[in-house]
Amino acid sequence: MSLYQIIAKKLKSNITNGKYKPGEALPRQAELAAEFNTSRVTIQKALDILFNDNLIIRKQGSGTFVSPTYSSALDILSSQYSGTTRLFSGKASVSTKVLNFEIRMPTDEELDHLGIAASVPVYDVYRLRFLDNIPYELTKSVMPLSVVTNLTKEVAEGSIFSFIEDQLKLEIGSAVRRISADKATKDDMEYLECQSDDPVLQVTQTLSLKDGRNFEYSHTRHRYDKGSVVVFNKIPTT
Repeated sequence: MSLYQIIAKKLKSNITNGKYKPGEALPRQAELAAEFNTSRVTIQKALDILFNDNLIIRKQGSGTFVSPTYSSALDILSSQYSGTTRLFSGKASVSTKVLNFEIRMPTDEELDHLGIAASVPVYDVYRLRFLDNIPYELTKSVMPLSVVTNLTKEVAEGSIFSFIEDQLKLEIGSAVRRISADKATKDDMEYLECQSDDPVLQVTQTLSLKDGRNFEYSHTRHRYDKGSVVVFNKIPTT
């Protein structure tokens, strides 16, 4: 990992753990360069990463500020796809209960989203994630064995994203997300402790590696009162 990426990761952690508050100015580039013992060019590249992730905004002549929309410890920026464990690192204790783990053949819908041949089997992983022992989300993930190898139930009880990056040495690239509202299902009521008339936030996404291969098609369901998905659009100046 390059130095500017390490710095970006540290600054992102400082934002997500609340060291830098929404709307608060970050230290100036010269101060950051001194803090990290590097050049302003390297700091600029690190800040570019945060800007592209919608974590910061830039005001000409005033400096760099934490996005004012990033206001809740449970909020997820629409551009974030680092996985639940990393997303809440330092903010909450994440634990996982694997409700189902199997290898099967893909459905037609999964074939379309994953871009794989019908002969390629997939992992079907259904997990309940907790934040500080409180039910947070239900996630059904489908991953092709041709991309994700050696996945086990034991791995699924922790961070699958860390396994993919640290063990398989694959680089996660981008995500295509669809965010919608739904009525509570039987599983939502059982596992997320929803009431029958509670709305549920559903995020459907296809995740790809930097080399373009799709490695996950998933549906994640959240309680309506456990955070939100924040969309932050940068408006070009004219």
